[in-house]
Amino acid sequence: MHSREELDFVNLSGLLDIIPPIVGYYVLSVLVCLPDTRTWRNGLVPIVLFLAYRAATTVDLSFANERMVYLNKGLVLAMSVLSFRSIVWAQSKKPYRRLQRVKYGPEGTLSESQPASIDWRQLQLDASDLAFGLRGIGWDWSQGMHIPAEKRSTSSDRSFALSTLASLVSHIPVFDLLHYSVQRFGPGTFATTSGGSIFNEGLPPLICYSRSTFLSLLSGLVVYCAIQIAYDFCTLIGIIVLRQSPTQWPPIFDEPWKADSLSDFWARRWHQLFRHFFIGLGWIPLYHVFGRIGGVLGAFLVSGILHYMGLWGLGSGSDVLGMIGFFMLMGAGVILEGFWKSFTGYKVEGWSGRIWTTVWLLGWSNLLVDAWARKGLMGSLFIPDSRRLPVQIFGVIPTQ
Repeated sequence: MHSREELDFVNLSGLLDIIPPIVGYYVLSVLVCLPDTRTWRNGLVPIVLFLAYRAATTVDLSFANERMVYLNKGLVLAMSVLSFRSIVWAQSKKPYRRLQRVKYGPEGTLSESQPASIDWRQLQLDASDLAFGLRGIGWDWSQGMHIPAEKRSTSSDRSFALSTLASLVSHIPVFDLLHYSVQRFGPGTFATTSGGSIFNEGLPPLICYSRSTFLSLLSGLVVYCAIQIAYDFCTLIGIIVLRQSPTQWPPIFDEPWKADSLSDFWARRWHQLFRHFFIGLGWIPLYHVFGRIGGVLGAFLVSGILHYMGLWGLGSGSDVLGMIGFFMLMGAGVILEGFWKSFTGYKVEGWSGRIWTTVWLLGWSNLLVDAWARKGLMGSLFIPDSRRLPVQIFGVIPTQ
């Protein structure tokens, strides 16, 4: 038997495995900003991929706590994103250019400005911004990306930070209430760390699927709140600690509940954090072979693979249908919208578009959410039960 001190030492020493892939990733971010470095980047990327794989498969951020295994899911997702971006950077034929000033053009798209300085100090700052700025705000490679309109005041850092803090504080209890509501539907089943299906086969089919679809809606709102909370926290770090400009932290979502087509939802209103490598690894290669249909399916395929790998991080295997299948069906829906426009001359939009988007998205999300539920994600502990207001009011839900 190992003592608690020995186990803590092993876990903490294992955390050091996270550092090498991050260092390699940062070096790649420097190289991709410099001309004539493609050979160096291609030589370095296999090393970075190996180091990322080792970190994803050896580090245990949960410290053997079953209800904290979602941290390992986050680690695998982070290492996967790091790997995908590294591959795209290695293949870039031209160096990336950071724009000197961030300006916003019509409909919230980024407008080009003058190129930034390339002295070594500036290069280090640019590389850091590239490495940790997933959307590429202020970079030439993010041209054409939709940027949601800013509703917070950007006149001063203080007012912007206070608005962001208010968003963070307000989303935390909403997130917890929604998560508790999902767990309340599955005590002893999918609310446990062992997992279970959201489909109750003992119910009549209509009730069973209505229930599972409602759970899928709640789970989607949980994910929305979780991403918003994380983004608000990072925004505060960027503004207060790193002294960045509020224009570098535009909203991450653009009211996704207003989407009137699947194209509108995925290309504009949902977060665009991984857009660059979805295009670089999925859209571009398959577009050259199969045209637009191949490009759309390629982008969603990469998204599915990313989520597949993330679910694998929970330690109970993954789910091809729930992860890759769901996103491929989203791609199929986008293609159907293109066919509709070709045959009728009308875009999918308006209230009929909203109904179509809601039905397709929520209907197939049963696959995604059920995969999460069966792998035990719903039983995760994000806030201690002793500090959860819903628990104090309605009671503890069994999670074992």
